[in-house]
Amino acid sequence: MPRFFPALVSLIALGPATTYADLFEPFSTSNLNPFVQMYGVPATRSAHQAADGDFNWHLQTEVANNFTDGLGNTESISLDGETSRTTLSLRYGLTERWELALDAPYIRHDGGFMDSFIEDWHGWFGLPNGGRENVQDDQLAYLYVLDGVTRVDLRDSVSGIGDVRLSVGYLLGEEEDKSWSVRAGVKLPTGEADDLTGSDSTDVYMSLHLSDGSLFSHEDWYFHGSLGLMVPGDGDIIEEKQEDYVVFGSTTVAWHTFKRVALKAQLDFHSALYDSELKELDEFAVQLVLGGSVTLGKNLLLDISVSEDIVTDASPDVVFQLGLRSRF
Repeated sequence: MPRFFPALVSLIALGPATTYADLFEPFSTSNLNPFVQMYGVPATRSAHQAADGDFNWHLQTEVANNFTDGLGNTESISLDGETSRTTLSLRYGLTERWELALDAPYIRHDGGFMDSFIEDWHGWFGLPNGGRENVQDDQLAYLYVLDGVTRVDLRDSVSGIGDVRLSVGYLLGEEEDKSWSVRAGVKLPTGEADDLTGSDSTDVYMSLHLSDGSLFSHEDWYFHGSLGLMVPGDGDIIEEKQEDYVVFGSTTVAWHTFKRVALKAQLDFHSALYDSELKELDEFAVQLVLGGSVTLGKNLLLDISVSEDIVTDASPDVVFQLGLRSRF
């Protein structure tokens, strides 16, 4: 056992207790389409900030299954594989209103393991497989061709640090159970464009956030909403197809069903990152995220969720998410 592990357990046990609002936090996720996740569309956040002097951490793993292909007059794309992202998020309350945050992802693209399960799931419910039965299970093939030139051909498993994001948040105001905040951030080119773990660009964004702790005038219902604008830098994959800006946002409704459990439904969305003939790149993406959060102790929470693509092909077929949150 690592020597630091007992100390970490002690810090978690002795740290400040999680607040009632922590249980209702939105799922911290964003689109894992391989050609989208490498840009700086930020994960969903509430309007709540880390309290003055508090240090919050969040460790989350997401696994997305991608299967789609598209053909246009000058472009073609094929996405068959799985993308996983493990993100360590750190937040520190500088003052009562200011917060500093860092998000460091580790990304892996490989053939995965979920293809046969998804095919069986579709068969049980009479859903179409979209051609999955015609290709080999658990293979990796992320391909993009433009004007007859292959721009992306990823067939071997790759992994590495993704693009790190730094951000600052400011609490605009609070009124009874409502909070408003603004957040601005920058995504740095720390990943590798050739491996689709980064875009080789510096992206900036700003977003507004609202949290309401008494939705329907009841303290067991929470609402979160956000809306933002991202300006991507000149990437190194399909730079001539990039849009100049991207609009993104989310809405979350959380219900306190039991003392230690909150169930949540969330919609995440963003405009297209590319001016393309292909639906996989040019569609307005919408994902439905369903799941819940459970308190495991005085200051440790577990998030479990699954997301589905509402707009098919613009985001992965299915994404499974598992996260731990706490604060010192």
